[in-house]
Amino acid sequence: RRRETMETKKLSKSLTDNRFGGWGWSMIFYTMILYFFYAAITTDGMNLIPSAFAEAHGWDANTLLSVATPAGLIGLVGGFVFGRLVIKTKPKNMSAVTLIITGILYALLGMVPSVALYTIDLMLICFFASGFGTAACPAFIANWFPRKKGIALGWATMGAPISSSAFVAGFAVLLATKGIRTAFVIFGVLAVIVGIVTFFWAKNEPADVNCLPDNMELDETVSTQEVVVDNEKYSIRNILKNKNTWLIVFGYGFLWMVLVGIISQFVPRMMSVGYTNAEALTFMSITSIIAIPGSYLWGWLDSKFGTKSISIVFAFSYVAALVLLITSFNIVCVWLGCIFAGLGIGGLLNLLASMIISVFGRDGFMSANSIIYPLANVVRTLAFILMAMLLKVSGGSFTLPYVVFIVIDIIGAGLIMLIPYKKA
Repeated sequence: RRRETMETKKLSKSLTDNRFGGWGWSMIFYTMILYFFYAAITTDGMNLIPSAFAEAHGWDANTLLSVATPAGLIGLVGGFVFGRLVIKTKPKNMSAVTLIITGILYALLGMVPSVALYTIDLMLICFFASGFGTAACPAFIANWFPRKKGIALGWATMGAPISSSAFVAGFAVLLATKGIRTAFVIFGVLAVIVGIVTFFWAKNEPADVNCLPDNMELDETVSTQEVVVDNEKYSIRNILKNKNTWLIVFGYGFLWMVLVGIISQFVPRMMSVGYTNAEALTFMSITSIIAIPGSYLWGWLDSKFGTKSISIVFAFSYVAALVLLITSFNIVCVWLGCIFAGLGIGGLLNLLASMIISVFGRDGFMSANSIIYPLANVVRTLAFILMAMLLKVSGGSFTLPYVVFIVIDIIGAGLIMLIPYKKA
């Protein structure tokens, strides 16, 4: 009896504290590493890879950059395929196998002799990386932290902005000192090592190590230690028929589109108002660093006030960022714009995953995520086409695209307001 009360004392009583227990913290740290590798391999590397290959082989950097779009779309297909598969295989095995395959493909990327092989390798990398990045990673969080999902995701998704600041700087040094082949082999081998360690480290759900979900007492929202998947209730057909699926896809998809529109054109925007390339890159680094605590901040707010209301606050923080970027003629506006944009980078991925867990529960999360995440990602991808078209119409002025993005942002917030939501 005494042992029981000692054990209960260690349990968490609040949705906003950081008492995840030893295994809980271990899984948060593990998923943070997954978010780091996923962001580094599929997104952040694109800041360096095209110019590095252009320099080494004399290929056209713009052609290499344009390959990223079809590769990203292949990644979405991977997101759906692995999202369905993870329900059968469980996240641990999927994470381990796809990390190992991605690591091998990444090591080979530095050795490709032609643009055609570069393209094929990049597509395969994006396809397999979605196995650990978009299918396994949020599934671990949903299984382990169904109620404390906000704050757990707040910690885990820090991996992505850490990659934006640390990976880009570190990989640039590797490319400069070790050359293109060795740089890719080093990072690829690291991914393979994490993949092998996954078999021994990661645990699919708390029941595997006799822990409680959230490190909290069971209640009416989470009544079992194990994850019970109801394939009929959460079939693809039923999820697509569910109105909330589409509200999440377009609501969060529009916010994601705005985020990508701002971040992908951040450096050109700063240069268009008279900053040098070096100054613009410094502002971009500051924005990435601000995103690290930003990730935790949105997670804490989500756990404290509920995903829906905080998602709407998030949307309006981006309206503020856009207004500041439109008027970024003085340094104060630029700094405030960096702060708002940086805070936002850290928030979107955890609010999207958190809303899917809120609406579909931990039992339905893997099924719903496999459909909603790729669809929201398709909406996000439209940012590039829209930005390019609007910049053409405006003759290179950023005011028009930013005003259009403010409208899209507000529509996204409106759709999120329609999602029926009851705070855990």
